[in-house]
Amino acid sequence: MSRMCVRPRWAAFGVAALALITGEAALRPGLAAGSTPSKDGSVEIAGQYSISFNGFHIGDARIDQRVTGRTYTASSDIEISALLGAFRWKGVTRASGTLTGEKIVPSGYDFQFESSSKSGSVRIGFEKGAVSELMAIPLTAEPEDFVPLAPTHVKSVIDPLSAIVAVSRPSAEPCGRKFAVFDGKQRFDLALLPTRREAVSAGRNGATVEGVVCRVKYTPVAGYRNNAETRALVENTGIEVTFRPVSEARLWTPYRVTVPTVAGFISLEATRYDISAPGQAEIALVD
Repeated sequence: MSRMCVRPRWAAFGVAALALITGEAALRPGLAAGSTPSKDGSVEIAGQYSISFNGFHIGDARIDQRVTGRTYTASSDIEISALLGAFRWKGVTRASGTLTGEKIVPSGYDFQFESSSKSGSVRIGFEKGAVSELMAIPLTAEPEDFVPLAPTHVKSVIDPLSAIVAVSRPSAEPCGRKFAVFDGKQRFDLALLPTRREAVSAGRNGATVEGVVCRVKYTPVAGYRNNAETRALVENTGIEVTFRPVSEARLWTPYRVTVPTVAGFISLEATRYDISAPGQAEIALVD
């Protein structure tokens, strides 16, 4: 039973990793070859994902993002079920902010979750890239192995969903990026490291295209427990995301995220992508 209890946490980490690499064109003008952006720069991306554990379906995720002029919003809805439905976990997240030049400046983050055994929420307010307000429910006592947060740890950070917008900035390659993230409890870095290229499905009549594989490296900074589970994440070199190019939309989309654990593999795979902007034709990608 204890091994099963670890799985939802790893699944949640896998979804967090997915959130950081979900888009590659949310801020990129032009949705299809030869098209032009909407007058106000608006664009929407809606992604649906299937979550599996050792090949068995255990949940679904939907991650949306919208950019209008200099403002952005992002949302995610995730549901996980294990042990034949005995364990259930549902999380809803919303974030918003502004774009200042090349910088992503978050303004608010709201995360609410409910499981078979407990529920809670995290709300963060930002001001000029630093955390200005924080509320986390329920309050928990700090164990002896807890690495405390300091005021400097919550400056120049972004929340997990704002990281979706950050990674969506135009780039020739999806790998080679690093993000300073604060989720309301923990401050950590996530880096996407170039690993290899491999053939992936193009979703059309068995055709393949060359995809790019990035390794995801997790580095805790503060607000975490210095225990075996954290060390396992730090030492895990097998967390990978495979990007598939979509030339029609001039973007990279995440084809698959894999997270190896002591109990098996968690996999997140895109089942549908919808990309649209006012006045432009919608692109729908379905495997």
